[in-house]
Amino acid sequence: SRKHRFGRTSEQRRLLNNRNIDKSAMEKSEYDGSGKKGDDDNKTDGNGTGSNTSSGNVPAQNCRPSRKKETAPRAAKTRLKVDKVIVHEIEDYYQLPDGARLMKRNGMADVWEYRFIEHVRAHNVEHVYKVARVKLADGTFTNTMEHPLKNLGGIFSPDLLARLLCLKYDFSMPENRQIRLLAREGIHISNTTLNGYIHNGISRLREFMEDVFKEFVQQAKYLMVDETTELVGVETPEGKAYRRKYLWAFFAKHVKLVYYHYNNGSRASDVAKTFLEHFMGSVSTDGYTVYRMFDGEDSKVLHIGCWTHCRRLWVDALPSDRTAMDIIDPIGDMFRNEDLFRTMKLSGEQIKEKRLKLTRPILERIHHKVVMMMQDTKLMANELMRKAVNYTINQWKSLKNILKDGSAEISNNLCEQRMKPVKLLLKNCMN
Repeated sequence: SRKHRFGRTSEQRRLLNNRNIDKSAMEKSEYDGSGKKGDDDNKTDGNGTGSNTSSGNVPAQNCRPSRKKETAPRAAKTRLKVDKVIVHEIEDYYQLPDGARLMKRNGMADVWEYRFIEHVRAHNVEHVYKVARVKLADGTFTNTMEHPLKNLGGIFSPDLLARLLCLKYDFSMPENRQIRLLAREGIHISNTTLNGYIHNGISRLREFMEDVFKEFVQQAKYLMVDETTELVGVETPEGKAYRRKYLWAFFAKHVKLVYYHYNNGSRASDVAKTFLEHFMGSVSTDGYTVYRMFDGEDSKVLHIGCWTHCRRLWVDALPSDRTAMDIIDPIGDMFRNEDLFRTMKLSGEQIKEKRLKLTRPILERIHHKVVMMMQDTKLMANELMRKAVNYTINQWKSLKNILKDGSAEISNNLCEQRMKPVKLLLKNCMN
């Protein structure tokens, strides 16, 4: 509303409520003339004492305390990282006119700062090594040095390769746009050369790092799993064709590492079963039927369902039946509890205790309402409501497992977000 929009802030209210506090302890300033003694300072009443009227000095303890509104904690500001700071002193760019002087505060020149960031374009340096043939004592020949970037299959440094990989996979920039970007900086390269350079670099990186990445992820105690589909070009007896293939993502949240796994584009349960063959911990997934293999009594994996997927179905059913709010509201209470736990920076064990105390009653209430809905034939005639009810009942075992592991998330959204760069890059490459 207009009243709320232009209302006073808590700081403004504090200043207004305390505006009559004795100002004798405040700093003197040249701007308002408070550094000069006026006639009012020497005025006294009939008793020879200073005036204590409403226009005079009022003890601070007699002022009405301000109504301070509690606000949510703010994240700490990240200091801007710059490579070089240049400080321009006043005398470097300004000369005082005759008779002028700098304004002072607390006996010193009142100085503040203007800041701006200048981007200096990266420059390209070409290194030329003189190389000669050498005949050794045993009659064999060698060179004075091998090509520094022989293994990368190109003439560009590892720093440039890292930049190109970040542009492609972190910022979803296709190679044709990278070529235009490099051309602006004076680096002219063909699409074929750039493509070969990137793929050679990836192959070398995989030789050294793929097993390390995979091992780090497989040794985690908690994983988030998701899969996405792509159209992939494949060779067939009739020629090249496009088939729908699947890419898996295994996200180790606590080490902030995601491993993308492609097994001939398969979405079968054997892919996840093989990758997690020796895994013992908790796994968060959506409602894909393949993940039910973790629900067995002899399973070494604690399967945790995704409450975001569950809530999404109830939101879809909401326009057709307002009864869906009976489930959406308590799910929202659970997510608010999780935000509170995150703000308090609780450990996994502490979150587990909080969930048993606060979340368990919510789960019991949700389950009771869903069971009652399932017995309502009129409500179950609604296709969207029936879909939401069936999903919640079928996934209930995994959905309530959030009470067993406080380090696990109640939503699989973090893993889904790791799939967005894949889909965004595909979209950009097609445009």
